[in-house]
Amino acid sequence: MKAIIMAGGEGSRLRPLTCDMPKPMVPVMNVPIMEHIINLLKSHGITEIGVTLMYLPQKIKDYFGNGSHFGVNIHYFTEDTPLGTAGSVKNANDFLDETFIVISGDSLTDMDITKAVEFHRSKESKATLVLTRVDVPLEYGVVITDKKGAITGFLEKPSWSEVFSDTVNTGTYILEPEIMDYLEQGKKTDFSQDLFPLLLEKKDPMFGYIMSDYWCDIGDLQAYLQAHYDALEGKVKLNIDLTEIKKGVWVGSGTIIDSQAVLNTPCLIGDNCRIGSKAVIDSFSILGNNNVIEDEASIKRSVLWNGNYIEYGSEIRGAILCNKVNLKHYVRIFENAVVGDNCIINERAIIKPNISIWPQKTVDSLAIVDRNIIWGSRHSKTIFGENGLSGIINVDISPEFATRLGAAYGSIFKKGSKVIVSSTTSNSARMFKHAFISGMLSVGVEVFNMSSLLTPISRHAISFLSVEGGIHIKLSDDNPNKLRVDFMDAKGASISRVMERKIENSFFREDFKRCSGEEISRLNNITDFKNYYVRSILNEIDTDAIRSNSPKICIVSPSDFVISIVVPMLTDLGCKVASFSSSNLNEIDTIVDEIKSSDANFAAFIDSNGETLVLIDKNGKIVKDDLFISLTSLISFKTNPGSKVVVPITAPSVIEIMAEKHKGKVVRTKTSPQAVMEQMLNHNLFKNRDNMDQFLLNFDALAGLIKILEFLCMKNTTLSDILKEIPDFYVSKKKIFCPWELKGRVMRTLITEKSGEKVELLDGVKFILENGWALVLPDADLPLCRIYSEGDTPNVADIISEKYLEKIKAIINL
Repeated sequence: MKAIIMAGGEGSRLRPLTCDMPKPMVPVMNVPIMEHIINLLKSHGITEIGVTLMYLPQKIKDYFGNGSHFGVNIHYFTEDTPLGTAGSVKNANDFLDETFIVISGDSLTDMDITKAVEFHRSKESKATLVLTRVDVPLEYGVVITDKKGAITGFLEKPSWSEVFSDTVNTGTYILEPEIMDYLEQGKKTDFSQDLFPLLLEKKDPMFGYIMSDYWCDIGDLQAYLQAHYDALEGKVKLNIDLTEIKKGVWVGSGTIIDSQAVLNTPCLIGDNCRIGSKAVIDSFSILGNNNVIEDEASIKRSVLWNGNYIEYGSEIRGAILCNKVNLKHYVRIFENAVVGDNCIINERAIIKPNISIWPQKTVDSLAIVDRNIIWGSRHSKTIFGENGLSGIINVDISPEFATRLGAAYGSIFKKGSKVIVSSTTSNSARMFKHAFISGMLSVGVEVFNMSSLLTPISRHAISFLSVEGGIHIKLSDDNPNKLRVDFMDAKGASISRVMERKIENSFFREDFKRCSGEEISRLNNITDFKNYYVRSILNEIDTDAIRSNSPKICIVSPSDFVISIVVPMLTDLGCKVASFSSSNLNEIDTIVDEIKSSDANFAAFIDSNGETLVLIDKNGKIVKDDLFISLTSLISFKTNPGSKVVVPITAPSVIEIMAEKHKGKVVRTKTSPQAVMEQMLNHNLFKNRDNMDQFLLNFDALAGLIKILEFLCMKNTTLSDILKEIPDFYVSKKKIFCPWELKGRVMRTLITEKSGEKVELLDGVKFILENGWALVLPDADLPLCRIYSEGDTPNVADIISEKYLEKIKAIINL
């Protein structure tokens, strides 16, 4: 006996699941629906199978091939134009030389085919329709039979007043080949509308076999979810080629599940997945292959296909995610929502129930999606954010991506130019370092492969080696799966926006100046450059002043690599050093009491990349953010009276007060570190040692610590005493959700409706008030506006921020 699987369906009601695949390829329990049908046919001894195709036929051919991998022989019959259900089978007429079964490739069933065939033969039927009983037959073709099973009538999708039976057509037929003679080759005809009514009219023997087995017409998204729930409950018998680690929990090979993860029965997890600590895979959840579920994420009654990345704290409730969807932190997706292939749902976005998002879309952070997203995308052609390049490893940034980006970066230089590439000590950062190196070598750039370094040491290496620029790869302090990449110019500063755009243009156009094999430059390996860095720092300071004071310092860092550099450097300077680890800056408060109880002069926290320096004086006062900027400005003024300091526009006004006292000048700049570096370069801060110190104080935590220590020892003062010289200031920082499309309106309205305040437009809109100031700044990476304010008192600063917060709310709600 032979079979015909009808697999030409487009599955429009299953969109966006079927945007890029034919309906029979949609997975149920991680296997295409059609594969379940092939397994069913094979289990009943049917191995000669014809498949009718029309929509995306190559997808099916590529997956199933000739059928040998599945233990069957498959023959394909492709329609150029729609032929209808019967017409498509007629298209396979030469294949049909014996009794055959026609079955849909997009419905799920475990019907007893052998029993149905026996019924067909016992009735000497020319056509047997496999029927089933349903509670609500309105969406199906109702079939009426007599007591012997002979079909007496049809009614397609009746109203309730027309319902005379609850037996409906499942789309599965057992047919004798001679009935194909009623059909005209190449003509569009339908079984239910044309052929079966004709057989009824001609009184050819036609029967209905009512099965009691499972059958589900996966006609819409709700039915698709229900098919999974039924399969997990055992209502349909399917081959599940996974290990049942406990009753009702199936897990594939290579999957790693944290000991603190929660798996509630029934659920299914495919191959090579990773389930994080305290993540919850709740009942009736199905995960495909290669999914990553980060810590404390939660999935309930949902279906995830392959290659999805669900970040910390996200929740999925009764939803469907297709392939390679990335949910950022704390995303929430609700019942019957569907997210198509390759979508990015950014932090804290909410996808409301019954929403469908088509493939290749990006949803903004904090967005509330309450309507389908079909057209357009906010995924603009940008690579760099406010603070350079960052992304999840092998999700946002893959080795292939890094190689292309390395080629794009190298293409902005002349062939033969020299650049450095460095990374931190992690294996993942090193892997991406080699990917970037490959891309740069391919465009004729000579690369210096540095050993493991920190960001400021890489900046120093660029100047020391007189190269054209460099790339440094590191991990995020708060997420070991997140990569950050610094691109630097010939002076070791972060590259300008202009250079970023050049790289992006080259990347997206793939306009790379590839070189011939003989033009590929050599790879220069440099080891232990950190020793040169340490010596250059120590050569520029008054070591005797520090040794004579023999200060005691506590060093705190999450990085053993940082500690391995700083502690020997301080010890060499005669300092008494205590060091211990802290996982991140957020835990700094927990060590304040320990610092206060010690006899240390002060403590220093240095982040794992050597860029952020936070100080704690002997009284437990934490020096960071605005207070740290004020401290470094004061040190610059006192070290070099009359000097210029560059600070972001958000820095407190006390810096101008201190500048006036020390006859110095203040240069305000945009808020990004990149902008501060650029302004320092514009004001020639690298032409003498004193001005170079300011760069180190702001962007090199290791050298900055040594410079501050030198200053305190030379002035014979303490950190606590120097902090007393900084006037009190009171700042407030708030943020408000603002859709991308409304940011322009907000800024325009604030400017045009100002009521007599002086306005500065350096970065955002800054309002100068009698008792303080307020800055409204649209966020470059998120759908937010940030509000910074300073006032005469803490209460005044808060009142100013709240005033502009309410103004923005009113503008958004216009």
